[in-house]
Amino acid sequence: MVLFIEKALAFVWKDFVNETSYKFAFFMQFFGILITTVTFFYLSKLLGEVGISYLKPYGGDYFSFVLIGVALFTYLKVSMDSLSNSIREGQMLGTLEALLVTQTEIPAIILSSSLYSFIFASFKVAVYLLLGAFVFGVNMGNANLPGAFLILLLTIISFSSFGIISASFVMVLKKRRSGKLAAY
Repeated sequence: MVLFIEKALAFVWKDFVNETSYKFAFFMQFFGILITTVTFFYLSKLLGEVGISYLKPYGGDYFSFVLIGVALFTYLKVSMDSLSNSIREGQMLGTLEALLVTQTEIPAIILSSSLYSFIFASFKVAVYLLLGAFVFGVNMGNANLPGAFLILLLTIISFSSFGIISASFVMVLKKRRSGKLAAY
């Protein structure tokens, strides 16, 4: 178990170093969160009371509804994209073959490859929600946190299965330099 945790932390560290090596792109992600939040805030002001009746079961606040939806969509995107992107990057850099011949088990590689993406997605979701709560006054006091966490966990698991299928297609159907599809 300790060895698995050490390997997972090594994957996270590798991905963190890779991500932060592009400093401008790394910080622009946070600027994008700010721009998205401000855009939806002013869009909710523009809409006013239009459509609020449809949101009554959800608290009646369009901005809160959209902010939470946009924030949690981050997890769904990571669930579907992170593993296939990691596999594709390993193929392009030539590190996938070296990784697969190590004594690391395939499930450990699968889980660890997308671990950084989930950690960073959690950080981005926290930024979305904290920005909404402290800057724009979103009230999340009536939120059912255990229910939301359970639904989020089940959704991540189900969407991750699509991500694994996508990664398997990346592994099986590799595009060669000649342009033909061949088995990996």
